[in-house]
Amino acid sequence: MKKIIAVLLILSLSACGWHLRGSAAGGDKLAMTAPLDIVVIATDDHSPVINSLRQLFPAYKINELTAPTSTSLTLVMEREIMDKRTAGVGSDALTSAYEIILSVDYRVSNAQGILTPRNTSARISRTYNYNVNNANGAAQEEELVLREMRRELASSILRRVKNISTKPVITSATPASTTAE
Repeated sequence: MKKIIAVLLILSLSACGWHLRGSAAGGDKLAMTAPLDIVVIATDDHSPVINSLRQLFPAYKINELTAPTSTSLTLVMEREIMDKRTAGVGSDALTSAYEIILSVDYRVSNAQGILTPRNTSARISRTYNYNVNNANGAAQEEELVLREMRRELASSILRRVKNISTKPVITSATPASTTAE
């Protein structure tokens, strides 16, 4: 009887559309589309966000080219800004939590023109606890949080690029800004 209930629960869970993020059974639909050719141009070609982007290319079926073609997209990574500020203070008047804000300005274009507004940016923020008595552990936690943030930011940019690749070219010169958290 317990096995039948377990099977029914599993079937009802899959029937409602629930799935693990990134799973092939309906996960990230943008990662399942046709391969996309892209040229990455960055001021710092070895920045952590660029490295995270390149690590995610196979998962999103993106081929990196060295020169643009008539069918490829160009992703220009303009600047990466990291801001760290105090998010909490303990009863001893020392910092107990920090907030890290990481943002990247970028634009996407193809042979016909620019596909994103001029000031397009992706932004993410995280808060982590800081222990004054364990500065080494806190530094390691900050590095881990930054690594995860860069990977999530890269994933967000790639999802946008895959989505943008099917949209029409922007012809107006009015700058607009989009930000996602």
